[in-house]
Amino acid sequence: MYLDTSGHNDLAAALDLLALRGRVVVLAGAASRPVLPAAALYMHDRTVTGFVISHATTTELAEAAAATNRLLAAGKLRPRATVVLPLSATAEAHAMLERGDLHGRRVVITPGD
Repeated sequence: MYLDTSGHNDLAAALDLLALRGRVVVLAGAASRPVLPAAALYMHDRTVTGFVISHATTTELAEAAAATNRLLAAGKLRPRATVVLPLSATAEAHAMLERGDLHGRRVVITPGD
């Protein structure tokens, strides 16, 4: 399973990462208009599913929480790398973003130096 919370919805890249019968879950990107790589879907029995948390029932939320906890406990969830920088390095963080140095990573700016 591939969870896309970025809003970019690069389905071609996501589908390339899936196994047979894998699933992409799209959680953001209401304005995006991704290309649908049909062959990568039907040739490998893959699916793309949209999910809006405000439409979920309490039962579905409980099931999702339980599944997430199982994956965390099994070490199967891989969070993005995080770069932690002090507030004084905000300009450098912005420059890193502009250069593309942060691809796939998140930046956390802390108040202390």
